[in-house]
Amino acid sequence: MPSKSITNRAQIISFIAKLQTGKKLKLSNIGECDDVHYLREGLKKLSTKSPGKIHLGNAGTAVRFITTLACCLNKEVVITGEKRMKERPIKPLTDVLTQLDANLETNKGCPPINIKPSTLTGGKIKIPGNISSQYITSLLLSSPLMQKGLTIQITGDLLSRPYIEMTIALMKKCGIKVETSKNFRTIKIAPNQKYKPTQLQIEKDASSASYLGEYAILKSIELQKPVKITIKNLPKNSIQGDIFFTEYLKKMGCHIKHTKDILEITGTPNPKPLGTIDMGQTPDLVMTFAVLAALIPETTTITNISTLKIKESDRIQALKNELTKLEVKVTTTKDQIKITGQKSPKPLANKRKTIDTYNDHRIAMAFGVLKKTLLPKLTIKKPSVVRKSYPKFWADINKLNKTHKPNGKHN
Repeated sequence: MPSKSITNRAQIISFIAKLQTGKKLKLSNIGECDDVHYLREGLKKLSTKSPGKIHLGNAGTAVRFITTLACCLNKEVVITGEKRMKERPIKPLTDVLTQLDANLETNKGCPPINIKPSTLTGGKIKIPGNISSQYITSLLLSSPLMQKGLTIQITGDLLSRPYIEMTIALMKKCGIKVETSKNFRTIKIAPNQKYKPTQLQIEKDASSASYLGEYAILKSIELQKPVKITIKNLPKNSIQGDIFFTEYLKKMGCHIKHTKDILEITGTPNPKPLGTIDMGQTPDLVMTFAVLAALIPETTTITNISTLKIKESDRIQALKNELTKLEVKVTTTKDQIKITGQKSPKPLANKRKTIDTYNDHRIAMAFGVLKKTLLPKLTIKKPSVVRKSYPKFWADINKLNKTHKPNGKHN
């Protein structure tokens, strides 16, 4: 699955490039998932003279990116979404936009966002870095439309920094000069810059690839022999921070071979525990490694993950609920989860358990790999929710299972 993070940033850049130069970016290898679809359709509506209401489902990325962009276009727009989207905070972003002279209102700091005609001239702003990196990315992407440019000072802890670095890398590739301080606390975009209609090839999604890494380990445990999988079009020098999942897999005992754009993962039937690990910079990988931790009879503590509480679900609570169903000992705080895994999955193999996905694609995929390997009698509620980021997830896992069969040949 092509990276939705790169695709969505590229969609915003392409939209602005068309406004500035009359030409869009030339994008190749674009994937189709719900998040990409919602942003594309939202941008189509935003390009009209009177956009009215733009409904973006539960696509948090689309809501945050379009909110700043809409404030730059002197249009009246209402940005809304599904029930869960209306519970997800956007106040840190809208507070900054108000400082930049946007005319908008929210529902107690959450969508819907009612935007009145205004234009952002830019300037200097401060924004917390410990809630969502997408607030910062949203401001950065639209900054070339601001007459005075934009200087962002990040306050507090900075989480998910690799996502901001990805944004800056794409902006630079499309002709925008971006200055950052040594400690990455100040980011400056000078005025009078335009995006160039560059050609971009979208690389594979590293977050989605982590579930294939999970598969390599769980299938190795099932077959009691190493299982190798190959992922193409995922560059070794990927701009995605979640490529770090390969380092976590190495620590667990997997063999990783990463050439120019081909990744080979060889799982291990005896994975090692991760111990205490800070995932503040890679929160989208937490579900993958939390489920793997459930199969290791030692304690894994994943820290610095407070941002998970405002995702598609409260992922900390969701993981606790669902892992407990699998008779795994789990304790949580507001920013960490501690998991003591099973000595063996065999006692659970014949038990029928139902996993609630909370309409969250990452919960569905993390537990879905477990269903397709060690615990086939699991029932995954709303399995189609994977369409949000990885529509071919089930097909790809089923294809791997056809390749890696018990007592069969493995390619």
